[in-house]
Amino acid sequence: MRQHDHNHDSDYLELIYNLHSICEALAYDGLESASSMLRERMKHIRSFHENGIPLVDGMILVTSLNRSLYDFFQFYMHISFTKCCYENRVHLDAMQTDDAILSAGIKVLADYRRAFSDSREICNHMEKARSYIREHLADKLTLESVGKAVHISGGYLSHIFSALAGQSFCDYIRDERMAMSRRLLSTTDYSIDEIAAQCGFGSPNYFAMVFKQYMGQSPSAYRKSIL
Repeated sequence: MRQHDHNHDSDYLELIYNLHSICEALAYDGLESASSMLRERMKHIRSFHENGIPLVDGMILVTSLNRSLYDFFQFYMHISFTKCCYENRVHLDAMQTDDAILSAGIKVLADYRRAFSDSREICNHMEKARSYIREHLADKLTLESVGKAVHISGGYLSHIFSALAGQSFCDYIRDERMAMSRRLLSTTDYSIDEIAAQCGFGSPNYFAMVFKQYMGQSPSAYRKSIL
């Protein structure tokens, strides 16, 4: 690397690690746009070196891209591409030249774009299921009842939650009920019994037990702690 000051060091690391804009381009504009941005990013990285990008920096770049894409889709799209992230490790092999680094990066982008495209219909089912669950937390919710409401089988709905949400159907409902109960405890004067009923728990005692397991304190203690 050529001689440069500490500010340039920071700029260089930003080029390698901060890939959010490329992730956005892939999700919203497509593979061609993201690939073009990656090429431009590599030109900037290459400008710091006289003899091409060092292998270790190329590996860091592609690894960062892989992880950044996984985190982006997980956080912003609520889609877990765990398998895609794991399998993209193979693209780190044989990156001896700048062209090979770029090729590996584009393969990573293409794999995520393909996975994202394949998941769009699934995502539509997922969002419908989430909306239904949020609107019916007071009801008894099962894979069969929610699946019927969004016109898919309970088994397929279970697969969708595992693949896209990274958690089970039951865990997702528990998280939503806990979030709603905390919101009601902190913003309303509803009794514990009323909150238990609105959040779909069979009894106040069961609600108190689950809440304490989840939050480490009883609903009444939680309410006092935030007032």
